[in-house]
Amino acid sequence: MLKKKIAALLLAILTACSAAACTGSSGAQTNSNAVGDDASNTTESAAANSEEPASDDSWDKIVEKGELVMGLDDAFPPMGYTDTQTGEIIGFDVDVAKEVCSRLGVELKLQPIEWNTKEMELDGGNVDLLWNGYSYTDERAEKQTLSNAYMKNNQVILVKEDSSYQSLADLAGKSLGVQSDSSAETALNSEEATEFRESLSEIVPIDDYSKAILEIQNGLIEAIAIDEVVARFYLTNDPGAYRILEKEDGTVESLAVEDYVIGFRKGDQALCDKVNETLSEMKADGTLGEISEKWFGEDVTTIEV
Repeated sequence: MLKKKIAALLLAILTACSAAACTGSSGAQTNSNAVGDDASNTTESAAANSEEPASDDSWDKIVEKGELVMGLDDAFPPMGYTDTQTGEIIGFDVDVAKEVCSRLGVELKLQPIEWNTKEMELDGGNVDLLWNGYSYTDERAEKQTLSNAYMKNNQVILVKEDSSYQSLADLAGKSLGVQSDSSAETALNSEEATEFRESLSEIVPIDDYSKAILEIQNGLIEAIAIDEVVARFYLTNDPGAYRILEKEDGTVESLAVEDYVIGFRKGDQALCDKVNETLSEMKADGTLGEISEKWFGEDVTTIEV
């Protein structure tokens, strides 16, 4: 009887051990599968991260929608501004952009924007490019894809014709208007302009140059830091009202010399290349020179063929 009980007990123990072994094996297999899935996911993730950047389809997108949206300040004569007589946006950059789009087979849409938020408008996709007396800077070159330079420009000081100011030194203790987030503001804040900037009593931010002209007419500011091409537009259209400060040798007092370019979203090289190629063609066949003569009386463009 005792032997039978011992045999039954051993049989029970062996059965329990066998069950435990089976359970352990199954659990190990489950864990192995889990590790395998994780490894597979990690491999797939690594493969995804190692994929090359998406190809540049910036030009294809323009072709697909059939339209190029140009972001501009519509109060920046003669590059792009609203004609008070017709309400139409006109200007040198506008005429050039129209010709570029005509040759590329797409429509041009002019989109006036707040100039101090221009980069946000571009990066947000509200416009395809910034083209309106847009100056090259190293900072912009880091954040955007920029076209070839097509014109040179100076940042100058505009005063009323009958004022006594003849030099930068004469403006010590006076107020100076400057457009917010403009190239003139950048030039004014440069190290080279430190002495002049610190000599001023006040730097007045302005929304656009048309408002600045009103402020200088009404005596609210004594001078304006402004693009030379814009300043000469006002000199031509209102003779005897204003003048640009000059050095003793007759050259303009320049806060900075710069190049005008077109700003595209970073990486939109395909679209930039199309515009660059078209501008070169227009320079070669004389069309760009004709547009320049219409607005400036001579060909002032710097595009290389």
